[in-house]
Amino acid sequence: MTRTAREVVELYNLVVWNKRDFALADELMGESVVRHDVGEATTLTHGQAVQRIIDYWDMFESIRFDLNLVVAGDDGEHVAIVYESPMTLKDGTETTISCMEIFRVVDGRIIEVWNCGYKQGVWA
Repeated sequence: MTRTAREVVELYNLVVWNKRDFALADELMGESVVRHDVGEATTLTHGQAVQRIIDYWDMFESIRFDLNLVVAGDDGEHVAIVYESPMTLKDGTETTISCMEIFRVVDGRIIEVWNCGYKQGVWA
C-alpha cells in the first residue's frame, strides 16, 4: 500500500530528520529529487538526496523539525509545511531556523521540493 503524500512528508520530517532514520530516507526519496529555489533548481540523484540528509546531520548534535502547519493539496501529490527547526551544532551553538516548503510526492516518494530559503528565528 502506497503512503499518502502527507504521510510521506510527515515521515520525512518527523522520522527521517528527527530520529536520524536514514534507511527510511532511502525509502522515501525519489529516483531523482528536484530542489527548487528562487531562480534555480538542483536535481539530485536518489543517492545524493539521501546523502544530503546524512551530511547535514554530521554537522549537528541535534536537529528537530516541529511542523506548525501541514496542508495537503487536493491533487494527492503536493504538501505544504510551515516549520521551526531548533538545532544544536557539534560545538554546542544553538539556533532555530524557520521556513515553508512545498513537496511533490509521487508513488510514495518525494520527487520535488520548493524552498525559498531558511531564516534564523522562530515564527512570530
